[in-house]
Amino acid sequence: MNAAETEPVMRLFIAIPLPKVVSDSITRWTQELGTQLSFRKWVHPQDYHITLQFLGDTKAGSVESVVSSLRTIAAAQQPIQLSLQGAGVFGPASAPRILWAGISGELEKLEHLQQRVTSAMAPLGFAAEDRPYRPHITAARKLTDGNITSDLLSTGPEPASWTADGLVLFRTNMHSSPMYEILGKMEFGS
Repeated sequence: MNAAETEPVMRLFIAIPLPKVVSDSITRWTQELGTQLSFRKWVHPQDYHITLQFLGDTKAGSVESVVSSLRTIAAAQQPIQLSLQGAGVFGPASAPRILWAGISGELEKLEHLQQRVTSAMAPLGFAAEDRPYRPHITAARKLTDGNITSDLLSTGPEPASWTADGLVLFRTNMHSSPMYEILGKMEFGS
């Protein structure tokens, strides 16, 4: 067995982290919803984020190349103004896979950043997803009891605005709470 076959593998993704004021707003909303709905998993407040690209299982030796590429992207990126707005589900309303908080603001800049990230990751062996990019913040997964109505989703979390000023490389630690660990943080314009 050679070294490449025994190299540790980590489950990674690239995301925009959220400030506490945004996480707190989502937490208040999910606590209120939790009295009416039951999901298999409510996301830990420290794990809220906006995904730019899921990398999946990645050899530890590749992390420095990923971080280096992300530093280059971040250095050329200007901050992005974003706000919480609305909510929704992925999957049928009777049994959604994902409950999410919506985002508004400079979405074109966010989508351009996401395209730059996926383009930079392609030569490193990470393929972009085939589906269109739909920025959101996952709040819960897999409804087990209750009924999602338009009334429950009509308001979403309390509005909160922020300046996204960096991106992070996260490692997933399954069965931990919080589940995501920052391996690298790259500030925009630096």
